[in-house]
Amino acid sequence: MMANSTLSFQRVAKAGLLGIIFAVLATLLIFIVGGPSRRVPQVSVPVLPQAADAGVTGFSFVQNKDGLVDWKIQAKQAQVFDADAKAVLNDVQVTLLGADGVTMTVAGDDGTINTLSKDFVISKKTGDLALVLNSGYTIYTSRFTWDNQKHRIWTDEPVTIKGPRLEVTGQGLDAFLATQEMRVRRNVRVGIH
Repeated sequence: MMANSTLSFQRVAKAGLLGIIFAVLATLLIFIVGGPSRRVPQVSVPVLPQAADAGVTGFSFVQNKDGLVDWKIQAKQAQVFDADAKAVLNDVQVTLLGADGVTMTVAGDDGTINTLSKDFVISKKTGDLALVLNSGYTIYTSRFTWDNQKHRIWTDEPVTIKGPRLEVTGQGLDAFLATQEMRVRRNVRVGIH
């Protein structure tokens, strides 16, 4: 008799556990299928782009040093953000002028200039920029940065330097306009023609 009551208790316990599992699964199924419509949606605040303080057609920025033009940057269009001290440029042309007559010109699709530090970045959407030096050399890269304090042009991108009877390729570049020094950082290959 005791064996029958133990078996009966086990059956009831199994049936109870099976009922609980079934109830949990049914609740989960109802929640998954119908739950999202009853849930409170999360509040999300979209991050809106900051509106420019000014839009300029025919933007021009000139840096003077010791009474002489050091460099000038021109763009067909610019958006000026006073709070960030920057201007975002479209269809950009830059001319860098060395004291000894060395000039470098480049045209790019996009650019950004920090109006306080006077550092700028110029890039192309497709293809490479061509930084043309009046000494007969041209530097090709997709993007470069001008560090105004150091008078340094630099990039981490692949570069090609072509000149009379010379071609240098590599990764990254540091060029100092004042000393006319250039250093390709790594993976350097030199071809003499």
